Amino acid sequence: MTDTLVNMRDIRFVLYEMLDIETLTQYEYFKEHSKETFDSTLNAAYQVARDVYWPAYTDMDKFGVKLDAAAQKTAVAPSMIKIWQTAKEGCWFGATAPAKWGGQQMPLTIYAGTRLIFDAANTAAQMYISSAAGGAHLILSYGTEDLKNLYLERLFTGEWGSTMCLTEPQAGSSLSDVKTTAVKASDGDHYLITGTKCFISNGDHEMAPNIVHPVLARISGAPAGVKGISLFVVPKYRVNPDGSLGQSNDVTTAGVEHKLGLRGNATCTLSFGDNGGCHGRLLGEPNQGLAYMFQLMNSARIGTGLQAIGVATNAYQHALQYAKERLQGREFTAKDPTAAQIPIIKHADVKRMLLTQKATTEGVFALLAYSFFLSDHARWNTNPEEKQKAALLLELLTPVCKAYGSEAAYESIVQAIQCYGGYGFSEDFPLAQMVRDTKVFPIYEGTNFMQAADLLGRKINMKKGAAFAAIVGEITKTVTQANEIAELKDLSVKLAAALRELGETTKHLGAVALGGDIELYMYSAPYYLKSFSTLVICWLFLWQAIASHKALRSKPREADKNYYTGKLATARFYYNHEIPHMRANMDIMKSNDRTAIEFQEDWF
Repeated sequence: MTDTLVNMRDIRFVLYEMLDIETLTQYEYFKEHSKETFDSTLNAAYQVARDVYWPAYTDMDKFGVKLDAAAQKTAVAPSMIKIWQTAKEGCWFGATAPAKWGGQQMPLTIYAGTRLIFDAANTAAQMYISSAAGGAHLILSYGTEDLKNLYLERLFTGEWGSTMCLTEPQAGSSLSDVKTTAVKASDGDHYLITGTKCFISNGDHEMAPNIVHPVLARISGAPAGVKGISLFVVPKYRVNPDGSLGQSNDVTTAGVEHKLGLRGNATCTLSFGDNGGCHGRLLGEPNQGLAYMFQLMNSARIGTGLQAIGVATNAYQHALQYAKERLQGREFTAKDPTAAQIPIIKHADVKRMLLTQKATTEGVFALLAYSFFLSDHARWNTNPEEKQKAALLLELLTPVCKAYGSEAAYESIVQAIQCYGGYGFSEDFPLAQMVRDTKVFPIYEGTNFMQAADLLGRKINMKKGAAFAAIVGEITKTVTQANEIAELKDLSVKLAAALRELGETTKHLGAVALGGDIELYMYSAPYYLKSFSTLVICWLFLWQAIASHKALRSKPREADKNYYTGKLATARFYYNHEIPHMRANMDIMKSNDRTAIEFQEDWF
C-alpha cells in the first residue's frame, strides 16, 4: 500500500504553469499572499492529510455513525474527532474566508489543490469541514449584520458546524414540492419552522456544540413552486444575542442512513418543530431562498467533482504502486517458461488502464482548478468584461464539473481495482471502500441527468448563447497557439475538428427544439454533456501541452523532463481514446432515435 495520496507535481503544474495563479495576488483580497504562502499551504495540507486524515480512512468506514435516539446523541469515530480538532488548529475551516471573520483569504484556486489532497485522503471527513464554511458563506452573502456577528466567526473557525437542508422525503430533487413551512412568530423576528429533511450530510454530531442548518421552507401564503421558497438559518441550539448557546431549538435527529459508502459521515433525517418550538431566522428576502441556496449548491457541485476525483487520484496512486511491485507473467514474446516474472506495469493492458486513470484524474483536476480560477476572477476582477466572461464560463462548466467529474472518477476507480485483479475485489485493500464511497457522487447534489439537463436546457442558451460563445472563443485561442507548434499540430487539428462537430450537433439539437420535440431534445442531454465534457478536457489538455512544450524547450532537469514528456503523451492518449467516443455520442444525437422515448411500460 502506498502513502502517496496525490501527485503534488501535477497540482503545482496546473496551478502555477497552466493557470499562473500568482496573478491573483494583484487583487486586493489576496494581496497578503504569494507563491511562498501558496506553497506553504499546499505542503501543510499534504502533511495533515497524510498524517491525520488518511490513517482514519478505513477506521471511520468501520466505525460508521451511531445514533442514540433516546438521548439524541450522534457519535462519530474518535479519529474523526481528531481530524476536526486538527482542522480547527490549522485554520482549514475558513481558508478562503475574510480575515475579519477568522479566515485566511486564500484564493479558491488554492482551495482546489488543498481540497483535492484532503478528499484523496478521506473525503467523508472533509465533508464535515467544507460544509461548515459553505453555510457561513451563505450568511456572509445574504445575512444581516446581526446574523453575521452571531454566526460567521464561529463557523469559519470550526467552533460550530453546518449543513445544507434541501431534500425532503416526498420531494427528492423536485424542490418545487418542498413542504417544510415557516410561520412568522408573534413574539420576535423569528419564524416557526416545521418539516422534515432527509439525506442531510453532516446532519448531526458532537464534534461542535452547535450545528447551523440553512433550511428551505415556505412562508405561509407564499406562491406555489420554486417561486415561493425562502431560506432560513436554523441552529440546533438557539443562539442568544451575546452569541452564547441557549436551549434546544426543537431540531431532532430522526435517523441516520446506513449507506453503501461514506459511512464515516453522518447522513441524517432531521425533523424540525415536532414540538412547535423550532426558531428560524429569514436569510435575505422572502421567496428568494432557492436563488440564494444555488450559491451553495453550485459550489457544492464543483466540490462534488473534487471529492470524486480526489478519491480516484488516491486509487490511481495505489494502482500505480501495486503495478510496479506485483510480479506476474512474462513478455508475450518470451519463450522460456522458467524466466523470471515481470512487474505487471510492463504489460500493455495494465499500462492502458493506468494511463486511463492518469488522463482522467489529471484532466478533471485541471477542469476543477480552472473553474475555481474562474470563480476567483468572477468575484474579484475589476474589469467588467473579464468579470462577466469568467462568471459565464463558470456557470457553463459547473454541471460538467459535477457530472463528468463524478462519472469519470468512478470509472477510473473501477480501472484501478482491475489492476489489482482478484485482490481488488477484497476489503484487504482500500480500493473497495473507494469505489463504494464514490458511487454516490453521480447521485447527490442533483443527479447527473439534472446536470445534463441544466447544461443543454439552460446553460448553452444562456444570455442568447453568450456562455457557449465564450467557451468557443477560449478554445479557438488555444488552438491558434498550438497551431504554431509543429509537435502539437496533430492535437490542435483534432480539437478544431471536434469543436466544429459539436457546433453542428448543437445546431441540430436546436432545430429539434424549435420543431417542438422538447422530449427528444432533453433526452439528448446526457449524450450532449459527455460530448461537451470531452471537448473541454481536450482543450485543457492542449493548454497543458503548450505549457509542457514550453517547459521542455528550457532544458529542465531529468525528473521534470519525464513529467512534461509524460504530460504530452497523456494528452495524446486522451485525444486518441476519447474523441472517437465523443463522435459516437454525437452520432446518436443526430440520429433522432426515439426508441427509449416511445418504449411502452408493458414492454418491459
